[in-house]
Amino acid sequence: MIKPNIFTFATKELSQDAFIFWLLDHANPKYKGVDSSIKNCALALIQRFFDLENKLMPTEIIEFELSKQVEGIDILLKINDYYIVVEDKTSSGTHGDQLKRYKDIALKKAHNVNENVLAIYFKTYDQSSYSKEIEEGFKIFSREQLISILNSYTNITSDIFNDFKEHINSIENEVNAFITKQEWNHQNWIGFFKYLQQEFGTGEWGYVSNKNGGFMGFWWCFNDIESCCYYLQLENNQLVIKLNYGNDPEKSPYRKKLNEYFQSEAVKRELHYDKLSRLGSGITATVFANRDYIIVDPKTKLIVLDETISLIGKYVQMVKEADLSFKILS
Repeated sequence: MIKPNIFTFATKELSQDAFIFWLLDHANPKYKGVDSSIKNCALALIQRFFDLENKLMPTEIIEFELSKQVEGIDILLKINDYYIVVEDKTSSGTHGDQLKRYKDIALKKAHNVNENVLAIYFKTYDQSSYSKEIEEGFKIFSREQLISILNSYTNITSDIFNDFKEHINSIENEVNAFITKQEWNHQNWIGFFKYLQQEFGTGEWGYVSNKNGGFMGFWWCFNDIESCCYYLQLENNQLVIKLNYGNDPEKSPYRKKLNEYFQSEAVKRELHYDKLSRLGSGITATVFANRDYIIVDPKTKLIVLDETISLIGKYVQMVKEADLSFKILS
């Protein structure tokens, strides 16, 4: 049955904070008459936090203290001697040294016993890379992990719980809908790029703004040549090879040399390319392009994923095997 969902309208991080706070509070032993299924779900969530930190969760909760916005920390949960920092994010990311500060605050409260501090980066929308968060000592709790916990509880009748579960599942479904939709939105492109990250084991993605309206991009396969760098980039439906030459006039001839080289290589490898009307200027320049690399089924107009991945892989191989010696660039 289709019905209104409050989280369709309550999309801010504070609304998500409130749900997490509400759910975790069900694990508080002071509540005797709460829904046992919601309590079990809360305990399963806390257990997952301990699992991520490779620590044993106390078998009995003696002390339970749940606080919000403690010196900027979204959620701070104290269970016995343990302090759990939960930094909750939807579509935004971290900034500055906030995570390091939050962990230091918890460490101080734990009397500098690092074993008693858990730092969780709770992320319900997608992020290209978590290297910064991991480097700063946080464990990643993703939307997929949250869904696996929430979906385990099918007999809960709470509208709050079920609305949030439906909301989180709808995000996941939309991200993965690139295989069933002809026209892609922002979330669908993220789903496709996440798939590419898994297939190629590398790459980062994000929205790139420009004077033409911007695009969703995916970039990887970086290669250095002298003080320049060339790499592969997907710009929505277009596959390009970019050259970062710092807008150095002395290196501007590289644009034409790389354009000629990769077009010649594409012919040898029987790979399609589109001629560029001009070679761009600026810090980076496009030196090669295939303006429609996505292979679609002629009947359904949907992406043929395995063939598209195979085709992209051939361009990856061309870039990796490029023989750009000084003779070519002279």
